[in-house]
Amino acid sequence: MKMDVVATLRDAWGLFRRDRSLLIRLAAPFLFWPALALGLLVPAPPLPDEGVGDTTARATAWIDSVGQWAGHYGAWYFASYVVGLLGTAALLTLVLGEGRLTVGEALGRALGVAPRFLLAMMLVALPVGAGMLLYILPGLYVAGRLLLVGPVLLAERRMAAVGALARSFALTRGAGLQMAALAACTYLAGMIAAQPFLMLVDLSRGDGPGNPVAIALLQAGAAGVSMAAGLAQALIAVAAYRRLVSRQA
Repeated sequence: MKMDVVATLRDAWGLFRRDRSLLIRLAAPFLFWPALALGLLVPAPPLPDEGVGDTTARATAWIDSVGQWAGHYGAWYFASYVVGLLGTAALLTLVLGEGRLTVGEALGRALGVAPRFLLAMMLVALPVGAGMLLYILPGLYVAGRLLLVGPVLLAERRMAAVGALARSFALTRGAGLQMAALAACTYLAGMIAAQPFLMLVDLSRGDGPGNPVAIALLQAGAAGVSMAAGLAQALIAVAAYRRLVSRQA
């Protein structure tokens, strides 16, 4: 089943224009502030050492350093991830409510499905993350086929987490390339748009702590990109879900 990518993006923009004040009020505390707090307070995971020497020894040292980092900071990253997913569930609920819900009502409904939603999103993250690490295009394809998991869980309320993944694959059958293009609008575009801010943060720090005001502003820019990408993904997912469901009706 083919789908018009441009029309779907236009639908998503229409959803934002309709509910923008409520969406921003939800997105800021759940998508912006956690990302900014991580950027300012938690160091990034260590990267592999690119120096000369035995490859196995370098890999072992890197794994050990990542383990130590996770022991100190992993809980903060997980907490930020959970808060962001709860916010995403509330955003999806608000948009699917056709403007009839308040922010509080959307949050309440999101909390009601939070365990299933968190489980489903973690199941989505595994194949998408593996695909992104190995090859970008397969990762985007899987991300596109699973883009509808959130709307499915919140619109078809008795759906189990695993069932939502299967339902998303069924709805997107025949539209894999178009869904991959929609996924690229948020996954890939978000990563690319954040890179200038993160590169400038590294340049500002150099070998020292850097200027705290400049770094805070740059991290705020990166957090803003992250919020915009998360909000766009929720809106695009709802727009695509409605188009594909209507065609199957």
